[in-house]
Amino acid sequence: MYNIFYKNRQSKIITAVEKPFPTEEELEKYLMNTKEIFSDIFILKRQVNVGKDIPDIIGVDRDNNIVIIENKNVVVTEDILPQILRYAIWAETNPDSIRAM
Repeated sequence: MYNIFYKNRQSKIITAVEKPFPTEEELEKYLMNTKEIFSDIFILKRQVNVGKDIPDIIGVDRDNNIVIIENKNVVVTEDILPQILRYAIWAETNPDSIRAM
C-alpha cells in the first residue's frame, strides 16, 4: 500500500491517509481539501485542457514557478514521462494562458 506524506511548517512528517483511494478523483478531492499539503502553492485551476492532455492541478509557488500536478492512483513507471514533458512544454510555451488563469 502506498501512502501520502507531507511535511508541515514545523518540519514534522505527517501521514495523510492510511488507506488507498478508490479512484483518482477521490485522491484529488482529498488533496484539494487538505490545504496543508499544498500550503506553499497557490492553486490556479483544476482539470485544464492543454491540448490532448488535462493536468489535474495547475498552480504557482512562492517563487512564481509554475507547478503542474498530475495525480495517479497507481504506481507509475517511466511511461508517464511523455505526458509530464508535454505539460512542461505547454507551460513553457503558453505563459499567457497561465497568466489568464
